[in-house]
Amino acid sequence: MHLDHQFRVPLPVDQTWTILTDLPTVARCLPGAHLDSAVDGRYDGGLATRIGPISAKYRGTATFVELDEVDHRAVIEARGREEKGSGTATAVITMLLKPEGDSTLVEVTTELAISGRAAQFGRSLLADVSATMLTEFVRRLERMIAAGEHTAPAQTAAPAQGSATATAPAQIPAGAAADDDQLDAVRLVVLPMLKRAAGPLAGAAAGLLVGLVLGRSTGRRRHGEFHPRRSDS
Repeated sequence: MHLDHQFRVPLPVDQTWTILTDLPTVARCLPGAHLDSAVDGRYDGGLATRIGPISAKYRGTATFVELDEVDHRAVIEARGREEKGSGTATAVITMLLKPEGDSTLVEVTTELAISGRAAQFGRSLLADVSATMLTEFVRRLERMIAAGEHTAPAQTAAPAQGSATATAPAQIPAGAAADDDQLDAVRLVVLPMLKRAAGPLAGAAAGLLVGLVLGRSTGRRRHGEFHPRRSDS
């Protein structure tokens, strides 16, 4: 499935590029994500998800297949597999950064292929989950920037050939609730479903109300409440 999103970062394009091409920093802001190690440009980590009654943990890798510092265009390929189960997920993510004054517009295109239990939710709901997850990512990123944490030395996006750099699992920024460490089912699934179903639900509610009124009227007629009083003459 193909997904298109965009968001703005309140930093100049060069600073935004440095942050978004530093996967350890990105992992800090991505709900449920953690990064374990980086070796020769390959990043190993995981993602914990909870969608409705389904809870799954994916293990996988991410690599940069393109890094264009002139046009500020990056392409990331990520592959993951469920720790318990046969589900898989593959994503090719393209980021294009465009300067907008002192801020940066980030356009993100994702080609996503998913199998297993999560695939049963369908394209539309998965797109809603993806959009809400991105919104949470941006919220955490903005909080990190406001706290000045982005000014810390960033890890190189692609270590030199033959070098190995180990990183501790990325931590959620201070102040984030522990429950946010997994994709929250209510925010990411139930609310999008209700939003999409708002029209049909309103119609169903109106129909139910009319049905109740008619049902009460019918019941009263059956009990003689609406029969005219017969004359004795």
